[in-house]
Amino acid sequence: MYKFIFHAAIVTLPVLCASCAGSSLYATHLIREGAPAKNTVTVTWLGTAGILVSDGKTGILIDPYVSRFSMGKVFFGSKLKPDMGKIQQTVDRLGKKNISLILVSHSHFDHVADAPYFAGITGAPIAGTESTLNVCRGAGLPEEQIVLVTNGQTMKAGAFTIRFIESRHGPALFGRVPYPGAINAPLAQPARASAYRLGGVYSIIISHPSGTLVHHGSAGFIPNMYDGISADTLFLGIAGRGDTEAYLTETALKLKVRDLVPIHFDNFFKPLRGDMPILPNQRIGEFFKKAGAHGAVFRVKTLPLGEPCPAFSR
Repeated sequence: MYKFIFHAAIVTLPVLCASCAGSSLYATHLIREGAPAKNTVTVTWLGTAGILVSDGKTGILIDPYVSRFSMGKVFFGSKLKPDMGKIQQTVDRLGKKNISLILVSHSHFDHVADAPYFAGITGAPIAGTESTLNVCRGAGLPEEQIVLVTNGQTMKAGAFTIRFIESRHGPALFGRVPYPGAINAPLAQPARASAYRLGGVYSIIISHPSGTLVHHGSAGFIPNMYDGISADTLFLGIAGRGDTEAYLTETALKLKVRDLVPIHFDNFFKPLRGDMPILPNQRIGEFFKKAGAHGAVFRVKTLPLGEPCPAFSR
C-alpha cells in the first residue's frame, strides 16, 4: 500500500505543480481594463472554447459548454446528460435576448454537447457541420433552426460578418485526434463522449466595423490557412497542440494580431470555482514563454470567467 502511495505521489505531484504554475500564469495575464465602454464589442469567456461576442445589439455564442462532465463519466463511457440547470443559469447571466446566433467549431462533446440546449432556450439559430446538425436533431431542434455551413462560407448577423475557414484538430490524445469520423444520423440524447465524432473543424473569423477577431477553438491548423487574412484579436485554443512555435507562426503571426488570448486550457473535467483549474500536461508554462517571446508583435492576455471584456485593444 505504501509503495503504491509513493508511486502515485511521484506521478501526481508534477501534474499538481504544473497546474498551480499554470493558474498563476493565467492570473498574471488577466485583462484588467475595467468595464467596457458603451457600444464596445465585448467577449465573455465561458470556459473551454466557449465565448460570447456582442456589440450590445447582436450576440454570437461560440462553442458553449458548461456541463463539464467528469473525467470518470467521459472515459468510462457513461452517457452524458447536459446540465440544464447550469445552461439555464448561463443564459440568464448572459441575457437571453443577447444571444442572436450560436456557432459550433466542431462536434466533440466539449464543444457541441450543450449547444442545442442553449439554442432551445434562446430560440437562436445554430450553425455548424452536418455532424453538429445531427447532434441538434437528436436533441429535438427543428430543421428551420439549424444551419449547415461549408468552408469559406460567410453569413451576416447584425453588424457582424462571419466567415468559416476549414482547420484541423490538434493531436490531443497520445498524438492522435480523439473520436475521429462523422456523426451520420441524429444523435439520440444522452450520448457517450465517443459518440460525439469530430465531424470536421472550422476556424471562425468575425468582422465588425470595430475590428476583426478569430476564434480558433482547436489546436491544429492547415498550413497557410490564414494567407491573406488579418485580424486584431485571436482567441486560440491551446489544449492538445503540437509544436508551439509552428502553431504560433501559422496562427497569431500569420494573422498579424495585436492581442493573443489563449482559451481551451482549463480542465474541463472539473467545475469552475476558485482557482482556474488547468488541464494536465498542456505545457502551459512553455506556451506562455514562447508566446511572450513575440511581445514586440502581439500581447498575450487571458480572460476572466463570465465577465464581458473589450474584444479589441483600446
